[in-house]
Amino acid sequence: MTTEQATDLQNALETMLNRITTGGDITEQLLMIEQLSTDIESTAPTMLNHYLQRKSYTKALDFLKDM
Repeated sequence: MTTEQATDLQNALETMLNRITTGGDITEQLLMIEQLSTDIESTAPTMLNHYLQRKSYTKALDFLKDM
């Protein structure tokens, strides 16, 4: 997983969670998160893959922030 991919994923997760809070549309972010998850699956840390596969997006975001 590149630094750029990690940043893109973190931004998509943050935007999605903010839109959930405000009642906004999250379709674009969900699609982006799914695509990034597929792209990084072979190179991402095991726990990040675990969180993304189970759609534990808050945990995935926390993991990325701690990297």
